[in-house]
Amino acid sequence: MKKLRRRAIAACALSTSAAFAQSSVTLYGRLDASINSLHFSGPNRASVRTVSSDSSHWGMRGTEDLGAGLRALFKMESQFQVDSGAQGNKEFYFNRDSYAGLQSDRFGTLTLGSHLTPHVRLTFKVSPFERAQLGNVVALFQGGPRGYQVVQNNSAAYTSPRWRGFMLRAMLGLSEGAALSKTRSLGLEYEAGPWWLGMTHDALKVSAASVGLPATQPSLWSRTTVLGASYDFKVVRIMAYYQTNHAQRLTDIDGWMVGAVAPVATGEVRMGYSRNNITATTRATQLTLGYSHFLSKRTLLYTNVSKIWNDGSRIVFLPARQDIGASGFPIAGQDVRGFQIGMRHLF
Repeated sequence: MKKLRRRAIAACALSTSAAFAQSSVTLYGRLDASINSLHFSGPNRASVRTVSSDSSHWGMRGTEDLGAGLRALFKMESQFQVDSGAQGNKEFYFNRDSYAGLQSDRFGTLTLGSHLTPHVRLTFKVSPFERAQLGNVVALFQGGPRGYQVVQNNSAAYTSPRWRGFMLRAMLGLSEGAALSKTRSLGLEYEAGPWWLGMTHDALKVSAASVGLPATQPSLWSRTTVLGASYDFKVVRIMAYYQTNHAQRLTDIDGWMVGAVAPVATGEVRMGYSRNNITATTRATQLTLGYSHFLSKRTLLYTNVSKIWNDGSRIVFLPARQDIGASGFPIAGQDVRGFQIGMRHLF
């Protein structure tokens, strides 16, 4: 009887080990720190120098093999500031991807939680600065009620398997805030050889006050469509981006960006030129040049120079503005130029 009991215990231990052997958990992250020098033109000229942390984050992700091509998965990501150690978002600790779900080789992936939107995933593909540094595409194309959502809380997301180069992304969000009551996001991408093409459409149900209308007016739909493309010539990869927004009872706004990334020895030269149009006389234009030097597959040094021309009443700032605090710059129509040198490490 004792021998039988010992054998049963051993069998249970082996089966438990086998089950855990089919699971995996990965700790990963990115640390980015840079020195920035910003200059504001005009009669109220000023200069600001800062140390900033650009999209630094850490996370955990894992999968469990359930058999027959089915897996359970989870992911949790949190943004933080390397220069101060502060949490990236004071309200939400895991303020990037934070979800759990199921993944099927045949039917795709369904997750519930908080997700980076299809638009964000598109910009990673067509932004020469990968949504980071002074050339960050979001400098001119900020999210919000008249744009796109970066992260959608309380959402369900579906990603299809890739079929003949095509892949579909769909997301439905039920927001708990007053400004956004519903969000619907759809993305379609195609990848084949040197080509990458993508399109996203965001529909946001927003309050009238959030888009500058009287609060007594009813809520409205704000719809943003984005097209993106890139082509890799090997010696240079070129990319383009176009965004347009239509909101009921408001004037349409749009913008575009073109960029290029060229490998040079152990680094890359990057260039981006973009424009955001509110009206014919109220717009902003940005030009950024940069160089990244790879010390290894996980560590790089970079430097960038950038300038934004604000026309009319536009107030567009370089991404490092988060470190300026309550300085009050830039003012309407004030141009901004910046220089940046930094380091990034992946783990």
